[in-house]
Amino acid sequence: MNPFRLTSRVQAAPRVSPQAQVPASEAVAVPWQVVTRSRSGVIEVEHCGSTPLHSVRFALAGKGMLGLSLPRTVYPGQRVRVVLRGSHAEGTMEAADAMLMMRWFQVDGTEMLWPIAL
Repeated sequence: MNPFRLTSRVQAAPRVSPQAQVPASEAVAVPWQVVTRSRSGVIEVEHCGSTPLHSVRFALAGKGMLGLSLPRTVYPGQRVRVVLRGSHAEGTMEAADAMLMMRWFQVDGTEMLWPIAL
């Protein structure tokens, strides 16, 4: 049984029209910024890009544990808050092998991954 529960919440923001597609050969800047990171298991990231990102979700890896969040669309300026809860939440935040993996789809359908070390 997984003792962790990963929850997330999105704050509302205005809709933005999609921009042109980015060729697969070009590097893409990560459109996220970690705003809050606390020892109590709260991590908040802000969407700093210019287009909506679809199927944004998180997965927690560390000590062989994995938690999932439901996919959602996040618009520019919105923040997503992830709360790690469970009997070992504090230990996971300080573990050397703990990682929060953020996944999303760009407007053109390209899936992107961003690992966030805890």
